[in-house]
Amino acid sequence: MCTIKQWELCNTSEAFHAATQFALALEEKAKQQGYKPKTIKIRTKEQIIKGGFGKSDAQVIWEEGPDNWTDTINKALSKNIDYVIEGPKTVAFYQR
Repeated sequence: MCTIKQWELCNTSEAFHAATQFALALEEKAKQQGYKPKTIKIRTKEQIIKGGFGKSDAQVIWEEGPDNWTDTINKALSKNIDYVIEGPKTVAFYQR
Protein backbone atom coordinates (compact mmCIF):
# COMPACT_ATOMS: atom_id res chain seq x y z
CA MET A 1 0.00 0.00 0.00
CA CYS A 2 1.35 3.42 -0.95
CA THR A 3 1.23 6.47 1.24
CA ILE A 4 -0.36 9.74 0.17
CA LYS A 5 3.12 11.21 -0.27
CA GLN A 6 4.13 8.35 -2.61
CA TRP A 7 0.99 8.90 -4.74
CA GLU A 8 1.73 12.64 -4.87
CA LEU A 9 5.27 11.93 -6.08
CA CYS A 10 3.83 9.85 -8.92
CA ASN A 11 1.80 12.86 -10.03
CA THR A 12 4.97 14.94 -10.35
CA SER A 13 6.94 12.30 -12.27
CA GLU A 14 8.33 12.84 -15.77
CA ALA A 15 5.90 10.24 -17.11
CA PHE A 16 2.89 12.08 -15.69
CA HIS A 17 4.26 15.36 -17.05
CA ALA A 18 4.71 13.79 -20.50
CA ALA A 19 1.16 12.42 -20.40
CA THR A 20 -0.16 15.85 -19.42
CA GLN A 21 1.73 17.58 -22.23
CA PHE A 22 0.54 14.95 -24.70
CA ALA A 23 -3.08 15.36 -23.54
CA LEU A 24 -2.86 19.16 -23.96
CA ALA A 25 -1.56 18.76 -27.52
CA LEU A 26 -4.25 16.18 -28.20
CA GLU A 27 -6.91 18.59 -26.92
CA GLU A 28 -5.75 21.18 -29.47
CA LYS A 29 -5.95 18.60 -32.22
CA ALA A 30 -9.42 17.59 -31.03
CA LYS A 31 -10.61 21.21 -31.24
CA GLN A 32 -9.25 21.53 -34.78
CA GLN A 33 -11.05 18.36 -35.86
CA GLY A 34 -14.37 19.25 -34.22
CA TYR A 35 -14.18 16.88 -31.25
CA LYS A 36 -14.84 17.76 -27.63
CA PRO A 37 -11.44 18.18 -25.93
CA LYS A 38 -12.95 17.58 -22.49
CA THR A 39 -13.43 13.92 -23.38
CA ILE A 40 -9.64 13.40 -23.23
CA LYS A 41 -8.70 12.06 -19.81
CA ILE A 42 -5.45 11.51 -17.91
CA ARG A 43 -5.24 8.65 -15.42
CA THR A 44 -2.76 8.96 -12.58
CA LYS A 45 -0.72 6.01 -11.37
CA GLU A 46 -3.05 5.72 -8.39
CA GLN A 47 -6.14 5.55 -10.62
CA ILE A 48 -4.44 3.05 -12.92
CA ILE A 49 -3.38 0.67 -10.16
CA LYS A 50 -6.54 0.96 -8.05
CA GLY A 51 -8.73 0.57 -11.14
CA GLY A 52 -6.85 -2.52 -12.33
CA PHE A 53 -5.79 -0.85 -15.59
CA GLY A 54 -2.16 -1.99 -15.38
CA LYS A 55 0.96 -0.56 -13.82
CA SER A 56 1.92 2.36 -16.04
CA ASP A 57 2.88 5.70 -14.52
CA ALA A 58 0.16 7.62 -16.41
CA GLN A 59 -2.35 7.08 -19.19
CA VAL A 60 -4.14 9.26 -21.70
CA ILE A 61 -7.56 8.00 -22.71
CA TRP A 62 -9.75 9.36 -25.49
CA GLU A 63 -12.81 7.15 -25.84
CA GLU A 64 -14.71 9.52 -28.15
CA GLY A 65 -11.86 10.39 -30.49
CA PRO A 66 -11.35 9.17 -34.04
CA ASP A 67 -10.48 5.51 -34.40
CA ASN A 68 -6.90 6.17 -35.50
CA TRP A 69 -5.86 8.89 -33.06
CA THR A 70 -3.18 6.71 -31.47
CA ASP A 71 -1.48 6.38 -34.88
CA THR A 72 -0.52 10.07 -34.81
CA ILE A 73 1.65 9.98 -31.70
CA ASN A 74 4.98 11.74 -31.86
CA LYS A 75 7.56 9.07 -31.05
CA ALA A 76 9.94 11.62 -29.49
CA LEU A 77 7.90 12.72 -26.50
CA SER A 78 10.82 12.54 -24.08
CA LYS A 79 14.15 10.77 -23.83
CA ASN A 80 13.36 9.36 -20.38
CA ILE A 81 9.79 8.33 -21.07
CA ASP A 82 8.55 5.22 -22.80
CA TYR A 83 4.99 4.84 -23.94
CA VAL A 84 2.85 1.99 -25.17
CA ILE A 85 -0.32 2.11 -27.18
CA GLU A 86 -2.58 -0.12 -25.07
CA GLY A 87 -5.42 -0.27 -27.52
CA PRO A 88 -7.28 2.03 -29.85
CA LYS A 89 -8.24 4.45 -27.06
CA THR A 90 -5.37 4.41 -24.53
CA VAL A 91 -1.70 5.42 -24.43
CA ALA A 92 0.32 4.47 -21.32
CA PHE A 93 3.46 6.30 -20.19
CA TYR A 94 6.34 4.75 -18.26
CA GLN A 95 9.33 6.39 -16.66
CA ARG A 96 12.65 4.61 -17.24
